[in-house]
Formats: sequence, structure tokens, C-alpha cells
Amino acid sequence: MEQAGNLVKNLIKEFHQRLARIYPEQEIRQFIYILFEAYLGWPKTRVHVSLDARVPELAMNAFVKALEELADGKPVQYILGQAWFNGTMLKVDRNVLVPRPETEELCAMIRMGYPGRHNHPASILDIGTGSGCIAIDLKKYFQHSEVTAVDISTGALEIAKGNASSCHCDISFVHADILDEADRATLGRFDLIVSNPPYVTEREKTKMHRNVTEFEPAQALFVADGDPLVFYRAIAGFAASHLVPPGYLYFEINEKFGKEVAGLVSSFGFEEVCISLDFHGKERFVSAVLKSSPALPGQ
Repeated sequence: MEQAGNLVKNLIKEFHQRLARIYPEQEIRQFIYILFEAYLGWPKTRVHVSLDARVPELAMNAFVKALEELADGKPVQYILGQAWFNGTMLKVDRNVLVPRPETEELCAMIRMGYPGRHNHPASILDIGTGSGCIAIDLKKYFQHSEVTAVDISTGALEIAKGNASSCHCDISFVHADILDEADRATLGRFDLIVSNPPYVTEREKTKMHRNVTEFEPAQALFVADGDPLVFYRAIAGFAASHLVPPGYLYFEINEKFGKEVAGLVSSFGFEEVCISLDFHGKERFVSAVLKSSPALPGQ
């Protein structure tokens, strides 16, 4: 990349030229804003009024390296090793998914919809915690609650523990496979269970950008075409016997399976089952209430 002059406007032009065939223009602009904030501490407005300013050499080297990695498909959050989630900066790497705006919406929905006040003690379980974004967000709001976060990935749990520590959040982390009945049996009872489990089918994988398929952990993303609801079935069944009535269940879902997930949840005795839309207008969340414990066989 030509560094003569190191002017902001030249750098921006180079980003657009190199990445135009890979990303939409709006996303390229977001990369630029994120990197200027990270490397120079400049907000978006300063970038716009500083087009003729020179980029310091040290920062320029970082921009050049970031551009090469972006052109190779690496997510900007992995390049920086961090991502924002509802105003909290979290560490991320290839062990965890990059937190999505839809998951921020899920947390906002819980904060607004869960009847317990933010200072009311409750027991919360986050299944498939990844970076810990949901568990940390809920712990920061429901400060007096006991929050437990589960993941099958030891690498993800290390990232999540570090994020919880840096956010001064006391969260219990458990290494467990929610599809394993023995692992599920070790968990206690809760007032609220939330999960953003793997829900992208293998068939859908072919339509996704390589910055997802080649960099983010497949184990946290994909499910077999033949059984796309495998995690929802296991978690809803677990929740039916491990929620303290009235207990609350929240899911982030694949937009194609809203009715199927809602029907599955209802089949386990949940009531007030609701499908909610995300900011794109897609069916993205299912919430439900367990008002009484289901009868055990023979009762």
C-alpha cells in the first residue's frame, strides 16, 4: 500500500478500493471508524473533519496490517481482539463468536420483560456463554443475582472468565455439554434461563461470508440440517425441570424456525410463549414462562 503522505483521505480511499469486492460500502466505513477509534482514539466526526491530516507512522503501520487481514476475511473484532456489547468492551478471539446486535436486543428484552427488578435477587443461567456477553450484561443489570454461565469450549470459558473479571462481575462458569444428560444433571435450579445456541444449518453455511465460516468457531454456529432444533429441545426439556416456577426462558433463534421453536417450548409445558422480531423485522427470539412444574411420569 502506498504510504506517501499518509493522509487520512488517502488511507480511506485505499480501504474502499481494496475491500470493495468483499464487503458492502457501509461495512467498509464501519471498519474505518472502528480502526480510527482503536488506533488514534478518533470518533467518527473527527475522521470526517481530518481528511487532510497525516496519520502517524506507527498508527499507519497498524492500519496497513489491519487492511491486509480484512482483505483476507478476518473479522475486525478479531484483528483488534475486542468488541463492544451494550456499552461494555469485551475481549474476543477465535474461540468465541463476535457478539451480534441481535444478542444485545435479547438482553434488552430480558431487562424489560423479566419481572424481577434489577436489585431483586434471582438465579440466572446462560447456556452457551461464548465471550460471556449475555451473562455479564445481565449480571451488571441484575446486580444481586447469582449468574451461572455454561459452555462446552474451554477456550471460550477462559475468554469469558477474563471478561467477567475485567468487568468486576462475579459469575460462576461451568464447563459442560448441554446435550449431555449427565452434564445437565449437575446444574441446579434457576429463575431465568437464557441461551443463544448454535442455530445456523449446514445448508445455510454456503451462503455466509468467509469472515464467519473461516474464522468464527463452527461449534458455536452450526447445526445439522437433519435436526436444527437439537439444542432447543435439550434446553427446553432441561428448563422444564430446572426452572423454579414462575420461571422464565429466553432463546435467540434462527428466523426460519420461530413457529417450530415456539411449538417445541409449548410442548414442555411453558405458557405465554412469544415470538419476537429483531430490528431487521425477522423472527429472532422466543420467550416463555413456566408457571408450574410439569407432572412427573406416574403422577
